[in-house]
Amino acid sequence: MRDRRSAPRAPFLCEVECEEARSGERPPSPRVNDLSTTGAFIDTTVTFPVGAIVNIRFRLPTIQVAVQAEVVNPMPLMGMGLRFRDLTPAQRLAIEEVVRSSE
Repeated sequence: MRDRRSAPRAPFLCEVECEEARSGERPPSPRVNDLSTTGAFIDTTVTFPVGAIVNIRFRLPTIQVAVQAEVVNPMPLMGMGLRFRDLTPAQRLAIEEVVRSSE
C-alpha cells in the first residue's frame, strides 16, 4: 500500500488542545501521534467530519504551535488526520526540525 502523504512525517507524542471552530466542541484527551509540515494525526475517540475546521495548539521543543487545520481523514474511535491551513514560517521550521531529528 502506497503512502499518500506528500511530506515526511515523524512520530511525535504530545498533548494538544483541539476545538472544532464552528461548534466549539472539544474531543476528550486528544494528543498528537505523528507530525509533518503538512499536518498531524490526532489520537482521540471523538472525531469531526471531513472538511471540519479545528483550532489546535501544541508544544514543540522550540515553539508553541497554534494553527487552524482541516479534517482530512476521520477514523472513528481512533483519531483524525488533519491538514494544517496557516503555519507560520517559524512553525514550519520547528516542525521540520522535529521530523529531521527523528530520521
